[in-house]
Amino acid sequence: MTFDFLNPMMLLGLLGLSLPILVHLLSRKKYDVVQWGAMQFLELGRRTRRRIRMEGWLLLAIRMLLIALITLALARPWISGGFLSQFISTQSRDVVFVIDGSYSMGWEGDTTTPHADAIQWVHRFLEELNPGDTISIIDARHQPRVVTDNPTSNFSLVREKLNQLPPPAGESNLANAVSQAVQILGKTSNLEREIIVLTDDQAFGWTPQDTLLWDQVNDLIQQSAVPIDLWATNVAGEKNEGLQSNLRVDQLTLSREVCVKNLPVKISTTIRYDGPEPNLICPVYFEIDGQRIKEKTQSVKIENHGEAAVEFQHRFDQEGTHVISVVLDPDDLPGDDRSDAALQVTSALPVLLVDGTPSFDPTRSEVFFANLALTAPTNRTPWIQTTVIEKDQLTADLLKNQAVVILANVDSLTEVQAGALIDFVNQQGGGVMIALGDQVNPQEYQKVMFQPQGLIPVELKAQEASQGLEFGNVTQIDSDSLQSPWLNRFRGEYANGLTAARFNRWWDITVLENEAPPADEKDGAVESDVSAPKVPQEIAKLTNQKPLLVMMNHQRGRVLLMTSSLDADWNNLPSKPDYVPFLHEAVFELSSGRVFRNLQLDEPIVVPVPAGTTIEQFTFLDPNEKPAVGTIDPAVNGATFQCTNTSLPGIYQLNPKSDKNPELRLDRFVVNFDRSESNLTPLSEAEQKSLTEAYHFTFFKTLDELKQGMFSDVSETEFWRFLLLIFLLLMVAELFLTRRLVQGGHVSLPEENQ
Repeated sequence: MTFDFLNPMMLLGLLGLSLPILVHLLSRKKYDVVQWGAMQFLELGRRTRRRIRMEGWLLLAIRMLLIALITLALARPWISGGFLSQFISTQSRDVVFVIDGSYSMGWEGDTTTPHADAIQWVHRFLEELNPGDTISIIDARHQPRVVTDNPTSNFSLVREKLNQLPPPAGESNLANAVSQAVQILGKTSNLEREIIVLTDDQAFGWTPQDTLLWDQVNDLIQQSAVPIDLWATNVAGEKNEGLQSNLRVDQLTLSREVCVKNLPVKISTTIRYDGPEPNLICPVYFEIDGQRIKEKTQSVKIENHGEAAVEFQHRFDQEGTHVISVVLDPDDLPGDDRSDAALQVTSALPVLLVDGTPSFDPTRSEVFFANLALTAPTNRTPWIQTTVIEKDQLTADLLKNQAVVILANVDSLTEVQAGALIDFVNQQGGGVMIALGDQVNPQEYQKVMFQPQGLIPVELKAQEASQGLEFGNVTQIDSDSLQSPWLNRFRGEYANGLTAARFNRWWDITVLENEAPPADEKDGAVESDVSAPKVPQEIAKLTNQKPLLVMMNHQRGRVLLMTSSLDADWNNLPSKPDYVPFLHEAVFELSSGRVFRNLQLDEPIVVPVPAGTTIEQFTFLDPNEKPAVGTIDPAVNGATFQCTNTSLPGIYQLNPKSDKNPELRLDRFVVNFDRSESNLTPLSEAEQKSLTEAYHFTFFKTLDELKQGMFSDVSETEFWRFLLLIFLLLMVAELFLTRRLVQGGHVSLPEENQ
């Protein structure tokens, strides 16, 4: 038998037991005894005095007991098992249903999908509950989504919410969903509390190997004042492992996310096969904005449990945002049969070149080679439009119409200019490339641009030089360090390649820790992966393992640091044919930070819109073509639209209403997800046993089995109503005794010696 209280803090009310005693002591009065002759005829008898004194003490005890009973009732005592639970009615219960929303629940190998079976299962279970029971629904995905705002006894509302659940997509984390369910039950009032997990028994969603996460869930359960029962069932039924056939296409990798018209873009991905056949030949289709390009279809042969790489190349002749898709033939698991990516095609990108060593002779300028590489005089339709200025001309107004700013061997900037560049990156989403050189003032750079909250947190140590050919030591770019997608094309060692360039001098740097701002400076904002402090990444190294290129993503923009020079003073990079495509790729990569169109689950979509734009002027649709909630911030660069609810993977669209704001343009965004959900391996007996023994899960197969375990179990029962009944009876007794004493005219008696 277990005994406890739901509101133990109410037991502090027992201190009120002293109040009747204090009142009794304070109400006692001292009388002056005056002897007079007839007093002997008015004195009470010994028996009467004893009876009155006993009634007084009984009244005091009843009043103290009343305080104790009301205090105990407010503390809501409950008991599990024992003889008392046999005389008190069964309590109502609070139930939280956790429905697995991952795309493996969309398996179409049977008549209905497991997700549809889970919804129907809850519908049937609702018929078994009592009117006083409360229900909550959690859609378990990458982050759990509470479908019902609060636990509710309105079963009609629950059925309506169930029918409105979005189709299964993305991955799920059942441990996080169960943790959310425990927090919901921590705010409910019924004594019976249940969590029922409906899934397809796939091991990946359970993450049984993550014992730390499950230990945290177990700690939450143990902190609950009322025991919580955990139940789980496999709504998909038993499947023959190894006989299920599935083809999967992974996330797409683009050579660039922003490009101009007629500039080739490479799209690469991998196709995986798992099934009963030793190998499989399958067609792979290529689509642009939903239109299949037949001539680009490829056929690949894949070994069982193996992968095959595919690559496409395409040139776009229309500006705007395009959705690129790689698609497979439909199979029983449609959630991984396609992969999408968004690409912005624009006109020539505006780039601002800040010359650190201006000269009347253009060939001696620091940006001569860079300007020539980006805008060749013979190209009538350049992909990039450059503007060359000196550092004194750099102002915030000049930055408004730029996509990328390149600082070439600039000695220093003022605090105002550095602040303008920081705003250019964080607010406009612009890109900044900083190429160092012999004119750089390390103290000024450290003060205004390289501090932890500046453009990029690094420390300039000292200039270093190569020992030269006479010592048999040539410093070049380490080909293996070029792992970023936009640098992959430059890997490999050949005579005129990027990695063949020789570097004579460079700056030695150290990446600093970029600490998060204090909590009081965040204005109570909810932390996310996007708002977390960013860390500079070394994306290219020299053969001596010194960093050459360091990239840092800010909230919207990007910063690229090059530790050597852009001209031929410190290297012979401008003499290599790869110099031209390298600068182009760097500019396109930096400009893609203006709007992140390819995101992961639960990352916010942030896009600038024309000033004065309102929500009524466009519609923003989620992957199911339903309106998604977003807000407009008019204070950032005119206006910025933001949507934080990206729990569903797929294509999001911003569709302008043509008659509302002609400056708005159609825009698309792709939210990707982890394809590991394609691993359909079920929970093993050992993993299920671990969840049962360590975390108290009870696995069942049928609804009848759950009802037998849930309703036939010894119920926890509250008996505060029983205490209130005793309280009322004692109130009647207290009124009777008080009335008896008052009518008798004897409120208190003097002491015997008086």
